[in-house]
Amino acid sequence: MVKNMDVKISVVLPVYNVADYLRKCLDSLVNQTFKDFEVICVNDGSTDLSLSILEGYAINDSRFKIITQDNKGLSGARNTGIKYVQGDYVLFVDSDDWLEENALEELYDHVKGFNSDITMFKFKYFNEDTKEFSESPYTNLEIIPDSFTTSNFNYNDVLDILFKISHAPFNKLYKKSFLDGCSFPEGLIYEDLYFFYTVFLNAKKTSVIRKVLYNYRIRDDSISTKGDEKSFDIFKVLMHVQNNLFEKGIYESVKQDFLMFIIVNLKFVYLRLNEEFKDRFIDLIKEKYGEFNLGDVEGFDGWHYEDQSFYNSICISRNSEIFNLNYEKFQYEILLKHYKTLSETLQVENNNLKTQLEEKTVKKSRFRDIVKL
Repeated sequence: MVKNMDVKISVVLPVYNVADYLRKCLDSLVNQTFKDFEVICVNDGSTDLSLSILEGYAINDSRFKIITQDNKGLSGARNTGIKYVQGDYVLFVDSDDWLEENALEELYDHVKGFNSDITMFKFKYFNEDTKEFSESPYTNLEIIPDSFTTSNFNYNDVLDILFKISHAPFNKLYKKSFLDGCSFPEGLIYEDLYFFYTVFLNAKKTSVIRKVLYNYRIRDDSISTKGDEKSFDIFKVLMHVQNNLFEKGIYESVKQDFLMFIIVNLKFVYLRLNEEFKDRFIDLIKEKYGEFNLGDVEGFDGWHYEDQSFYNSICISRNSEIFNLNYEKFQYEILLKHYKTLSETLQVENNNLKTQLEEKTVKKSRFRDIVKL
């Protein structure tokens, strides 16, 4: 394939049955202030009107290329798109989301100066039900120190926050030459975790743009909200991340944070599972307990009380019913201890304030007596 010299950025757009949202996404690309880009639309076996919508845009704009394939899932669609990339940089966009109109211009202007392997940027959530936008420390990258706003960094510079950085693939611009040989794991969900902790640990230069350039749509029928048997993929993904940490020689340096990260993700998946799968999920956590070194947790500093409760419930629960009761029990115990300590602290403060008020009152009374004299 002959390289098109006008293409600076390639947008890889997997499309599967998103006819209700697709035009919003495509319009955000058509209206970009930056013009030297292509959109590789991978129609991943759509059965709705998605392909027809894509064809309508491709007819009017030659920058839109359509590739149709049998359904391979999100990872398979992204991998197909990567094969057709002609740009110097790659941006992954989900077809129910949309970009700010200046996104590509901001990204290209930035990366020309930084020459980064990966460029991270801020994004916003859009709740499809409430129609409200929101941000969080996860979406606005506030966890990354301000000192890295003007310079490149790599994973060794951020070991203390390695598991707090957004692992989403869509809020990052990738140098195409850096991505050569990289791919998303096909047949697995939670592919974002798998991919991020592969490419980020291999990146020599990462930079940050502290601007919101992407809007992520949250909807109830998305893959991430389903609690079916595919949810068990989380075990394979977490094991892959653990192996990467060992290969880079950083496992011991980040071990305690990684153990918390494991629990956070297992809890996230478990709480969304359909009831019929919960017993087996608990059994598998206990089976993988040693492989994940979960017995090496040294303390709960920095842990959320729900994560601590989840961890404490694992070994003492023989099924999901008992697990759920233990999980709730531990939460109440932690909260009771916290509020008891808080109550005692507030009582001491209140007594101090009462004492100060009494002293002020006595002094004022003495002053009045003196004045009367």
